[in-house]
Amino acid sequence: MTEHVENVCQPGKGGKTCRYLIMGAKGWECAKHTGLATLLDARVESESMVARGNNCEGVGNAELNEEISDEDVINALK
Repeated sequence: MTEHVENVCQPGKGGKTCRYLIMGAKGWECAKHTGLATLLDARVESESMVARGNNCEGVGNAELNEEISDEDVINALK
């Protein structure tokens, strides 16, 4: 897991986890500047999801996937 994902996005940290951190076909993705952001914001507003963080300005997906492993994916989904 990259330092940015671990320290900024904070997967597995409940309400501190960034709402825009998603898992895509190639690993972690940032949905902050996508059409999905509106849905995620609405879910946070309606309190229907646990991850509520808005932890940074958004990053490119390459920054999130430098060192992803299968173990990282499995641990993040626990």
